[in-house]
Amino acid sequence: MKKESKEQTNKKKRIIMLITVIALIGIIVGSIVIRNVVVNQETEGENYLAGGNANSSLMASYIRKGITIGGITGTLESLDTSDATATPEDILEGKTAYVNGVKITGTMKTGPGLGDITGSETQNTETQDSLGNKVVIPAGFKVVNPQDNVEKGIIIEDVSAGDANTKGSQFVWIPVGKIKTSQGEKTITLGRYDFNTSGNVIQVSSSFKEETASEHASSGYGNTIAKDINAFKNSANANGGYYIGRYEAGDALATSSARRSNTSDTNPIVCKTGVYPYSYITQPQAASLCQNMYSSNNFTSDLINSYAWDTAIVFIQECSGDKNYSKQIGRNAKRSLQKVGESILANVDSGDETKDVRCNIYDMAGNTMEFTTETYSNTYYPCVSRGGFYSNSGNYTSGRFYHNTSDSGNSIACRPTLYL
Repeated sequence: MKKESKEQTNKKKRIIMLITVIALIGIIVGSIVIRNVVVNQETEGENYLAGGNANSSLMASYIRKGITIGGITGTLESLDTSDATATPEDILEGKTAYVNGVKITGTMKTGPGLGDITGSETQNTETQDSLGNKVVIPAGFKVVNPQDNVEKGIIIEDVSAGDANTKGSQFVWIPVGKIKTSQGEKTITLGRYDFNTSGNVIQVSSSFKEETASEHASSGYGNTIAKDINAFKNSANANGGYYIGRYEAGDALATSSARRSNTSDTNPIVCKTGVYPYSYITQPQAASLCQNMYSSNNFTSDLINSYAWDTAIVFIQECSGDKNYSKQIGRNAKRSLQKVGESILANVDSGDETKDVRCNIYDMAGNTMEFTTETYSNTYYPCVSRGGFYSNSGNYTSGRFYHNTSDSGNSIACRPTLYL
């Protein structure tokens, strides 16, 4: 037998290798074809559709409307929230919403409305006016006009807070902090102020001070100061406001004629119409009357302090539209003392007449000056009064006037304040 040459042997090897490679390629291609057929069959049988797969978390609400993925047609619609204006205060506490693409959590508290409070409550009640402003109603008081808002002046009336004499006394809420009004958001900052002729706030003279107990003990002045001025400030800021008497303090027994110099200073004190101002008292007597007007664990009564008086003026000027109320002259048109709430002011220059009421608060500019707990740095004249009175053309709402501790007369009375 003829022996193959080396060249022939190598040729056979190359042919065998080629056949082997072709066979392997055929096997691989056949596997791919078979696998595709299986997958296509399974897909057609919905084994690979998201809608038919129990393990799929793909939902129509996750897919944009009109787009189909894995057999599921989307329902998600894109919402433009760029024009939304809600704030956390507009949304119920704990609820969420999206504003301008941002998720916000509501802070608006729910609770009884102004008209739901009857005066029989044994605890203070936090509520809101129609604009969403916070108001805290002291236990034993009701809201006189539930339709009012903070801007107009929320009036509360004693139902069961005091005794038979104080029943019917009224106070007005002075807001502190940011408030919502018909003209937009405003900020009322608790403070002691003086005012220029344009009604803008300026710094108070250093000769006048609202002393703390330790400062008063050190100074040795004889006037009576606030029960606790820091407690008042903390309460007003924490609760978003405080109350001042809607009227000058009145003598419950002075219904037909004004008080006289010999009238008792132990007559019941009230804050309502139909009576004459509680005049012919000294500053210490005025403080005692107001501080003891109520005895409650829910709120504190006191003689009005300079923070309460000045912040009330800022509130009135911001919300009543009367920018010049701080400089209102208090001369009464009748030139005689009137019952509380009945003073008619006369413009000194033009003679025009107007009732002295702003934001439901009466007679801060006229009828009588009013003692406060502020101290003037003069040993002989430490007592400070505010406001104008019926026959003087020089006294005005924000004016500060000093007196001796024994001074009294029919032109000076007082006004109580309440804080929570």
